[in-house]
Order: sequence, then C-alpha cells, then structure tokens
Amino acid sequence: MESKERTSMVFTTLFITGIVISNVIAAKVVKAGPFLFPASIISYTFTFIIANMMSDVVGKERSRFLVYMGFVAQLTASGLILIGLFLPSVTQDRGEAYKLLLGINWRFTLASLAAYATSQSINHYIFNSNLFKKSSTANLISVLVAQLFDTMIFTLVAFLGVYSGLINMALSQYVIKIIIVLVTNPIFLITKRMKKLEG
Repeated sequence: MESKERTSMVFTTLFITGIVISNVIAAKVVKAGPFLFPASIISYTFTFIIANMMSDVVGKERSRFLVYMGFVAQLTASGLILIGLFLPSVTQDRGEAYKLLLGINWRFTLASLAAYATSQSINHYIFNSNLFKKSSTANLISVLVAQLFDTMIFTLVAFLGVYSGLINMALSQYVIKIIIVLVTNPIFLITKRMKKLEG
C-alpha cells in the first residue's frame, strides 16, 4: 500500500469515528463554570481539523469525498440508532436507558445534518481557497468561521421555541470551540512534515 493511501485511511478512520461517536456522546451536557456544552464538542470540532489535514497532505478532492462520506455515516448512524429505538427491549429500564442516551428527536437529527452539511462545506471552501499562505492560518480561519455557522444553525433548528437560553448556549459552545481550535492548530506543523515525507 502506498504511503499516501495509508495516510488517507488514517485520516478517514479518525474523521468517521469522530462523526459517529459525536452522535453517541452528544446526549451528555457538560457544565464547566458558566459554560454549557455537549460532550461531543471536542470530537466533532476535531473532524473539521482532520478534513483540513486531509486537504493539506493528500488533496482537496479526497477531503471533499471525506466530507460526503461523513454525511452518509452520520445519516446511517442516525437511522440505525432509530431502528434500535423501536426494537423491543428485554426490560423497560433498559429501554428507557437507551431512549435517554440515544433517543433521537427529529429536530436534533435535522439540526445535526443541516449544521454538518453547511459548516463542513464552508470549512472545505475556505481552507482550499488559496487565500492564506500557511495551512495553519487557513485552518484557524476556516474552522472558526465554519463553527460559527455550525453553532448557529444547530442551536436555532434544535432549540428555537423550546429552550429560552439560546444565546448563552450558543456563546458557550462557540467559546469552547475557539479554545479547541487554538489549542490544536499547531498540529499543522505535523502536516508540514508529513507533506515532505509524502513528496
């Protein structure tokens, strides 16, 4: 197997894992001081960085395909979880636990898919637009802009008319996402080395 194919498989595995596991752990809401955010915020935000690393090291066509496959993975995972929800449970307690952890509200599903499709497309476009000389700068800007749209779309579609503290919720999530992106952005020093090895 060629080095570039191995690299592509590693990025694909990390990306799809991040997308699917985000659906599973999103039910847990974390409270850290004044901030409220889903436990999936780290794994989901990191998928944007992985997609950009794929563009930087392997190529933007592979990255675009990765984003498409991520959407398929998310849709498939949501469908399989929904099927499991309607299957008879051995006990009522186990059924309720499954529903509490993985039960999918149609608004959450719609919000998640809409936010993913919009924000990942924005992220891919900005990162590959050649507006920035350094990959690290392109990643920083593209992910921060994409996550702003992701946060707004998901919060509005999922909670508008249901939850009153939308502004606080959205700001909490976005601040945490900014911190994640700033902390992980130096990873593009690794992709610079990887490109030399691939080349």
